[in-house]
This record gives sequence, C-alpha cells and structure tokens, in this order.
Amino acid sequence: MSAPSTGGASRDGYGSALLKLASDPRVVVLEADLGKSTKSCLFRAENPERTVSMGIAEQNMMLVSAGMASSGKIPFASTFAIFTERAFEQV
Repeated sequence: MSAPSTGGASRDGYGSALLKLASDPRVVVLEADLGKSTKSCLFRAENPERTVSMGIAEQNMMLVSAGMASSGKIPFASTFAIFTERAFEQV
C-alpha cells in the first residue's frame, strides 16, 4: 500500500517542511552546495544565521551534524542520498 500522491517533487516538500520547522530555534540546516537542488535554500533565505554551508564535503557535514545533535541542536544535513555514503570515509 502506498499513500496517494499529492503531486510535486519530494524536494519541494522538504524545503517547505524546513520552513515550518524553523519556528524551533534548535533547528539548523547544513548544506553541501546543493541548496537550490534540495530546496534548503528556502530555509537559508529566512534563517541565514542557522544555515551552514559545508561546501563539497559531505563527510564533514555528517560529522558536524552529529556534533550539533549531541549539543542539543536539531540538524538537517541536506544533500543527495548517494553522497551521504561519503561519511563512511571517516570511520
């Protein structure tokens, strides 16, 4: 069984959801040069002080996200799924 589609790309839903979550000051967004593609740029436009651009360094982004989470933040690491595997390079 699957939920009925409401149409639109999942990345649009992700960007909209980040904006809704922005009311929580613990929410931070980390980007790996894909803000326009993942729509995290919507959050960045309204909350630049809670957005971190990591450049093309997904492995570092995942570790920084873990550190932020252990410090009480709620991080959202925004990239494409295939690049999340880069974090294993540091294990």
